[in-house]
Amino acid sequence: MLSSRQNKTFARAASRHKAEFYARQNPAARSKRANLWYALYFPAFPALVDDRHSGSPVISLVAQHCQQVSDCISLDGDDALVLEVGRSLRYFGSLTRIRACIESGITAKLACSNFFQAVAPSASASLLLARTGHDIAIGKPEDLRSRLGGIPTSALAIDRRIQKKLVRCGLFYLRDIWRLPLAELRIRFGRNLGDYIEQCLGLRPEIRTPWQAKSSYHDRYDADHGLRSVQQILYACELLLNRLEAFLKKNHLCTDQLVFHMDYAASSAPHHHEEIMVNIRKADREAQLFLLLLETQLSGMNFPGEIYAITLRVRHFTDFRPAGGFQDKKRTQPEEHRSQLLDQLAAKLGSDAVQRFFLQQDYCPEFSTHMLPYLTPLTEDKTDAWHSAISATQNPCWLLKPPRPIVIRHQQLYYLSPLTLLRGPRRIETRWWEGKGIRRDYYVAANAQGNLLWIYQDLARKPETERSHADWYLHGFFG
Repeated sequence: MLSSRQNKTFARAASRHKAEFYARQNPAARSKRANLWYALYFPAFPALVDDRHSGSPVISLVAQHCQQVSDCISLDGDDALVLEVGRSLRYFGSLTRIRACIESGITAKLACSNFFQAVAPSASASLLLARTGHDIAIGKPEDLRSRLGGIPTSALAIDRRIQKKLVRCGLFYLRDIWRLPLAELRIRFGRNLGDYIEQCLGLRPEIRTPWQAKSSYHDRYDADHGLRSVQQILYACELLLNRLEAFLKKNHLCTDQLVFHMDYAASSAPHHHEEIMVNIRKADREAQLFLLLLETQLSGMNFPGEIYAITLRVRHFTDFRPAGGFQDKKRTQPEEHRSQLLDQLAAKLGSDAVQRFFLQQDYCPEFSTHMLPYLTPLTEDKTDAWHSAISATQNPCWLLKPPRPIVIRHQQLYYLSPLTLLRGPRRIETRWWEGKGIRRDYYVAANAQGNLLWIYQDLARKPETERSHADWYLHGFFG
């Protein structure tokens, strides 16, 4: 038998476990207990872009300022955002102080006073109130239905076709929708509308994409004495690159572009500035690789004065993906190996001086191949197209531009020696919609010297009776 004290302890534990089980089974009820969403709407922001931050939307600057209040921020387009402030009330003391902190920063940094703000237990409700110009704060979920009733249905964040359908049915305001059962509303107007209404009322939890500030890196080396030789400059840059490598490994990042700012003094002017950009095709985080490419560029440069400061800036980051991890099932070919020699050549000669061969799916041989700068990154769809083009093509990689006419000797095709047709014909007929259609019969031919040739007979706009041996061309060579 349990004592009375033990019975009370057991009862309290049972009630606590029951409440925790109910919260787990009802996430909406758990979120209603603490969440409080603060929405900001700026009507003039979509037309503005901040040039000082690489052309990023101005709403990102507002989000950076709001990080002083909450770390849970989500953007809603380029003109609105919402942040969770329920957990910040304990630190600031009241919602009035939170509002004063947000308003003072926006007015001081952006010099903007035309914006609307609203607070509600639901993120969708607070955004809806702010976008409709209602500057109010709602603390309890039970008050959402009465406060949102006067908002027109044309202001809901739903498909415009659903908005017109609601108007045709006589549902002009949200109070008209409250009279309808949610189950019937889903059947008549679709599931998306029913889910959105439940989110506005705090009956359904929301999954919002969190906003994250773009990563940036800035480091500086101030020399005690002027740096003249390349070795002295490389020693200073090596210190910067080692610190960058530690930063990248700590944050699981890598980069494909570094910018070095060299400040030096010359006899003509005390302050000169030189910018050196180091690029690699595939993002990496090894300091020795960046140092090797920087040394390649510095070997061809000559500074007229002593360098007294070096600044390293990195703005482009990508997530680090170690080799041997999970690979997509769609990829049948491994990623191509990066050559440090090609990276060095691109650093020495320039990005456009080193080209690489690229195949794309096109029936016309002239347009199925082209050259790309070596440092041009390939997206995943282009990589898949490149692999499929390699596996499916029957064309040689070495094409002549333009195709060369084949000499006819003694009624026989001739290139260094008489040609023997091995395979063909293979008909290629395309681009007829452009007015200059291509209609050719391709053959694989060989001569006595062992050359394997790709030749064709031009059949465009010529009937059978008008064809001659002068219509034969050499288009490429097989390896």
